[in-house]
Amino acid sequence: MPDRIVSLHVPGRDVLPAYVHALEAGWSPNTVRNVAPEQLAAIASDPDAFIAGLTTRGGTIRLHDGSEVARLPDMIRWIIANDRPEQPFVGSINLRWQEDDAGKPVTELPAHVLGHVGYTILPEHAGRGYASAALAAVLGEARNLGLPFLTITCDAGNTASRRIIEKNGGRFIENFVAPFYGPEERLMYRIDLQS
Repeated sequence: MPDRIVSLHVPGRDVLPAYVHALEAGWSPNTVRNVAPEQLAAIASDPDAFIAGLTTRGGTIRLHDGSEVARLPDMIRWIIANDRPEQPFVGSINLRWQEDDAGKPVTELPAHVLGHVGYTILPEHAGRGYASAALAAVLGEARNLGLPFLTITCDAGNTASRRIIEKNGGRFIENFVAPFYGPEERLMYRIDLQS
């Protein structure tokens, strides 16, 4: 089964050296803004605080324009390739959502959030099914939260990401431009989670 080729790992000290190696090689877990330099500095300063920042709810995040906003409830997972024991860290995936006044997840997202899911694979591991398997696993987590659907976006020219989304049940919704992120055309998909 394809989703067994990866495990989603809560960020921790055990995988941190491989994560640092990927950052040092120029990879960034953020596809909109290169956060590798600031993450490397944070890890060098206090690795435990860095990990806690990835796994603790609340706080703020800095957007690509430098502004800060409240961090949404989210789940960040490091993608571990089960078929690569010698170099298992292959990328990162996150699931984000908002909550209503009672603390229940809702599907609406603020304008600065392009979708419920973001993922990135190290370039040398692209095209091996890891992103597709990780997305399938995250869809299970979203179902467990009770979300009825997810929206997910990609750059219009990113054929590989489009295939990954469509393979996981993504239904094309619209082309759009998010001025907050620049003039590039993006594609929005919806993945229904409830039968």
